Amino acid sequence: MWTYTVNLVRDLSPGVKRFIATESLFGVGVGIFSLVLNLHLLDLGFSKGDIGKITSLGALTIGLASLPAGFIVKRVGRKSMLVTGMLLAFLSLVLFGFGTSIGTVTAAQLIWSLGMTAIVNSEIQLIFQYCRSKKEETSAYSLLFAIFTFFTGLGTWLGGFLPNWLPGHSTMYQYAFFVAGGCLALSGILRGLLLPSTHARVKNTADEVSGAQRGKPTDQPKRGRALYFLLLLSLLIFNSGFTFGLLSPFLNVILKFRFHMEDGNISGLLALSGFFFFIGSIVMPYVVERWGSRRTFVFLFLYNMMIAALMALAMPVSIFAVLLLIRGTGFTMLNNLMDSECMSAVAEEDRNLFAGMRTVSRSIGNTIASYWAGYILAGNYYSLPFLLTAAALLVGYVIYALFVQGMLDRKLQGQD
Repeated sequence: MWTYTVNLVRDLSPGVKRFIATESLFGVGVGIFSLVLNLHLLDLGFSKGDIGKITSLGALTIGLASLPAGFIVKRVGRKSMLVTGMLLAFLSLVLFGFGTSIGTVTAAQLIWSLGMTAIVNSEIQLIFQYCRSKKEETSAYSLLFAIFTFFTGLGTWLGGFLPNWLPGHSTMYQYAFFVAGGCLALSGILRGLLLPSTHARVKNTADEVSGAQRGKPTDQPKRGRALYFLLLLSLLIFNSGFTFGLLSPFLNVILKFRFHMEDGNISGLLALSGFFFFIGSIVMPYVVERWGSRRTFVFLFLYNMMIAALMALAMPVSIFAVLLLIRGTGFTMLNNLMDSECMSAVAEEDRNLFAGMRTVSRSIGNTIASYWAGYILAGNYYSLPFLLTAAALLVGYVIYALFVQGMLDRKLQGQD
């Protein structure tokens, strides 16, 4: 396995290697920010209600801005969109560090959300653009997510020490924002300087057809099938966002009130689960190469469904912790496989549009599930979210098996 991973990295295209290398700085910055933001706002005197509103505004902004971003990226280019997004994120962190009023913090959150929208609607298409084959696309996505996960964890760990090393003035967390912003700015600058600006793969002859030919009535049925395929993939991504929103945002609450765990033990267990996310990201390309996309999809759907159902049962906390860790590996593998295979199957000219549709679909699914799960947990039904997650995974498998599987296989094999 180790030899396979080393060879995988060695054989990557130069643009992919540079992209993945600079992801480390991005991950560290995001990790620091995610840890200190709420603590900083609480120290400033913001209520939990204020923080909830600010967070919701950020999620809503990303959802609303993603479809327009899919069209904008076609105009300005993927690399420019990515770099601009990272620099906007840097600007927002500086504003977070200096701001103390609700208006300034809200503006910082809006800028952060716009920056993240620009990033998520350009990064996967861009790294796929540098790949030489569809097989490399799957490997590149998994390695990118693995590096991001690992360095986000490192940034989260670092964020716990920075306030003591560099205490700020408005709050002790103030200077941590500037360190995080520096990581994002440096990553954005390096990507602007190091990443290629042109396509790594030669365009298909079909992409060079004149505009007049593309407008012919004979092309309309093909275009209709392409849009239908994008909608089916978006439905699958919606399900992915829904299963995430039912559990992932509330695992700390479930551990605290279902098992009466202390905060230190909760943070330690969740930090350890991040390492299992990393393992899942590294293992996924190896499994896909050995089993193939279809067999891996089926196994991961059934695996995650079984683990989620088991976690609903009454059990000691030690067994639950083991299930939580191995769930992290399987859940990461399924979502990475879904994202990479879906984007890889989409035609080059539709990838910007699909990136926006994917973000909107996942955001809607996540928002609905999180809202619902909040009410469920308020009623102290701590097992129900796991049963609902298992049921949602079953629905996702049905969608995949009946509607997506055949079309996805044909697209990946270049038969459609």
